[in-house]
Parts: sequence; structure tokens; C-alpha cells
Amino acid sequence: MKNRTLFIAIIILLHLAACSHKPQTELKYEAEKIDSKGTLVIEGGGDRIEVILKTIIEYSGGVNSKVLVVPFASGVAEETGIKQSEEFRVLGCKSADYIFCEKDSIDSPSSLAKLDGVTAIFFSGGDQVILSAYLEGTKFLEKIREIYKNGGVVSGTSAGAAIMSRVMLTGEQRSDTTNSQIFNTIEKGDVITAKGFGFLDNIVVDQHFLKRKRQIRLISVLMDNPGLRGIGIDEETAIVVKSDNTIEVIGDNKAMLFEPYSAVNGSGDLSSFKLTILNPGDIYKL
Repeated sequence: MKNRTLFIAIIILLHLAACSHKPQTELKYEAEKIDSKGTLVIEGGGDRIEVILKTIIEYSGGVNSKVLVVPFASGVAEETGIKQSEEFRVLGCKSADYIFCEKDSIDSPSSLAKLDGVTAIFFSGGDQVILSAYLEGTKFLEKIREIYKNGGVVSGTSAGAAIMSRVMLTGEQRSDTTNSQIFNTIEKGDVITAKGFGFLDNIVVDQHFLKRKRQIRLISVLMDNPGLRGIGIDEETAIVVKSDNTIEVIGDNKAMLFEPYSAVNGSGDLSSFKLTILNPGDIYKL
């Protein structure tokens, strides 16, 4: 399976290179500036494996960390919050809780108090559009930003990974899907995006990346957003984004980083990318 995935990735890279009508002389993208003392742990979905959860705990204070699960993306939010907070406690985190409330109560004193002393946030999977609608523009989200800026951890899986980007994938597309052919062509203007939380300002995050063959989707989004990079994270895999502007891959599988070249094709569209395949243990300077 790993060999097949690598083969597909190489074919995509060769296709992109072949489409370029100008020499690939230089990379051209907006730099990612990490203005925070904190850490992002962004998981591509699938099962929550021990090494990823332990990394969240480690970077947020070890056994003294205080984790809050934010499960609003899930269709069964309370059940998800209970389950995932217990997963952190099993691994030695003394304080792991979750929040569950109606949207119009998110900025209530009792909801905001849930964030007091918290050193790590975990956004659950589900639907990132729902999560964005729940928290965007709230005092609750601003307090999460403060936690991150002051050295805390912001983490998430699946939808909780997609939400990290300023330009957020919604999972929807504009072209015809009546035959269930989802994202089967590289097409500018096809992928629908929305505003994410912007913990990564100039990098678009895609999740379940190799498992669900989402290379086409991410490339299409990058064609719509010149100057942005994209990173696809596979299941049971995470990237750790550190304050020194490096990322480290942890978990079982791979991440793929797409960086645009300045070369364009005859119609003036971006058409060429550098592809870096990142394995567990790899560290990359942003």
C-alpha cells in the first residue's frame, strides 16, 4: 500500500512538472510567520493513536497539562467530548474535560470559565463548517488564541485539522457530482473554501490525505490561491508546528507538502509545484 501511494505521488509530481511552460527557477509563496510561543498539533484523522495524544500532553505541561476537548464539529458532540477527554486521562493527563453547550451560550461566563488554566485545546472531527459557525467571532475563540499565543497547544483531528487554516476546505465542490465523482479533476474554481481559524495563515491543510486520495482537491485549491502552500496529512499522522517555524511529522503514515513555483502556464495560471513527502520523524523548516 505504501509503495502504491508513493507511486501515485510521483505520477502527480511528474504531471505537474510536465504542465509547466517555463523553467521551474524558484519557489514563490507567502512565508508562514509563527507569532506565538505555542504549538499546533494537527492530525489527519482516523484513529487517535497514542503517540499523537502523548505529544499533545507533553507540549502542554505533561501530567500537569489541562486539556479541553471542543467537540462542536461532531454530530454527537457530547458523546465525542466524553470519549476523547477520557482518552487523554488514560494516558496520564490529570485534567481533561470537554465543553458542551448551545451556540448562543458559548460566550456565557460558565463556558468561558471552561478555558481557565487550560494548556491544550483539542478540536474534534466532524464538519469544520459547523465548528467555524459555532466559534467564529466569539470571545471563546479569542481566549483560545490567547492560550496559543502564550505557549499553549492547539490541536485537532480531521475537521479539527482543516479548521487550522485561514483558507479552509469545506469538503464541497462546484462541479457536477451526480455520479459521485468527487474531486476527480484538477480544476481551478471547483473547490469551495471558507474562512478557517487561521492558526496557519498561508498554508492550507487537508486531512485523510492519502487514505482518501485528496491530492487533486488540494492542488485545485492552491491554483485558486497563488502564494499559498498546502500540506496534506494522512490518517493516524500529525504535524507538530513549533514556534521556531518548523514542522515535525509524527504517527504512522506520511504528510505531503506542496510549494508553488513562480512558473505559470500559457493562460497565466499557476501550474507547477514542488512536492515534498514527509515521513514520521522528518523535520521541515517553513
